[in-house]
Amino acid sequence: MSKLMKGIERFWKDEEGTEVVEWALVGGLIVAVGAALFVTIGGHVSTALGYLSEQTGVAADNVGAAAGTGDTGTGG
Repeated sequence: MSKLMKGIERFWKDEEGTEVVEWALVGGLIVAVGAALFVTIGGHVSTALGYLSEQTGVAADNVGAAAGTGDTGTGG
């Protein structure tokens, strides 16, 4: 067998190179899934935080209005 063929055969049987490629693919897949989740959840989180901000602003306005009228908000 020629030297070139022996080198190709040794390279083909070497498992270390394929293991590195497999781990690189797994890492790439994890990054891709993470990016997809970030993009998908990001819009929902933004909407939820906007709603929360709006509601706390309304509550603060109501407390401020009640404080201005002398109402303690205790119902009595």
